[in-house]
Amino acid sequence: MAEPEERRISLEEMLARPTNNYFLCINYDNEAFMNTGIQESSATPPFASTTTGPDGKRIPGKMGVKQDIMTGMAFLGLRSGFFATANPYYYRDFIGKVVDALKTPGSAFIQVLSSCQRGWRHPENKTAELHRLATESGYWPLYSIRVTDGKPAYAFQRKPTFDEDKLMQFVKGQGRFAHIFKRPDVERITHFLADAMRQRFDNIVGLAKSFPANPPVESYKIDMRRVPNQEHVAPGHGLCAGCGEGEILTQLATGVQLVAGKNVVYCNATSCTEVSTSKDNFPSWKVPWVHMLYENVGTVAEAISTGFRILKTKGLYDKPIPRVIALGGDGGLYDIGFQFLKAAIFRAGTWGVLNEDIKQDSGI
Repeated sequence: MAEPEERRISLEEMLARPTNNYFLCINYDNEAFMNTGIQESSATPPFASTTTGPDGKRIPGKMGVKQDIMTGMAFLGLRSGFFATANPYYYRDFIGKVVDALKTPGSAFIQVLSSCQRGWRHPENKTAELHRLATESGYWPLYSIRVTDGKPAYAFQRKPTFDEDKLMQFVKGQGRFAHIFKRPDVERITHFLADAMRQRFDNIVGLAKSFPANPPVESYKIDMRRVPNQEHVAPGHGLCAGCGEGEILTQLATGVQLVAGKNVVYCNATSCTEVSTSKDNFPSWKVPWVHMLYENVGTVAEAISTGFRILKTKGLYDKPIPRVIALGGDGGLYDIGFQFLKAAIFRAGTWGVLNEDIKQDSGI
């Protein structure tokens, strides 16, 4: 009998798992340091114009490629973990991955594409279209990596395809790339841009072939009519119109609430999300929320999570342990804070999995 080519994971199946994971990192990748003035980051794609890497006569925007931080997560030597990309346009997939991450032992990290209307320079009503084109073109493939007994297994949530025409639609829809189409060497530049994105795509597909999940494609079955509205973040945040982070926060909170209810602590690096949801004396957060600097959101969040688990193990905390969610953009969890993120991921993936003093039936 042939193996199935696709697995559909139901929400009920995930919620029924006895496994508890108390620490999840969410990187909303808007491809620059947007909060402090749209400066170039390692997440910025080739030739995009930013305030610190503007286009000019000789320099056509960013000189370099977009860094891939996901691949390294799979090969840290962890015993167990869940890592994935997500896109708010595919909201069932993102919500499913949040639930999956919080019900998988070890570490968890999700990198979510997040359009910035000001930094990407596109009309406010084009966010959804650009998010869709990002995945359909192969610029932002949707995949997950499950690490079990130290070995990663890649699964795609949508059949991976690279479509250069749709990639160019994605690029032309953003003002940060407009300058390259006015240059005399536009053909060379667009060829390099497409080739860089194809190379990144091919690397992911190649790893998926070398470390395949069984089956190689999986998706989430979620009936949104049965999912309650999230109650973690109040409406009325100060994000720009057309910002992807508003969608991400709602979808993230929906998934976390399905697992944890309101027993959650959000840790937020300095960022657009931090600024816009904590204005003056009127914060948007209806659950515990902690702000910290760019570089240490991962380690602070992991320390809070581990502290609760240690207290529970020692019998000094008799309440259910809260989930701790680390939120950060390109500063907090991509560039400035990457070393701290890696350390937090490694510790979170070993303490609960390798600690023999933990009672296996305690749910810790």
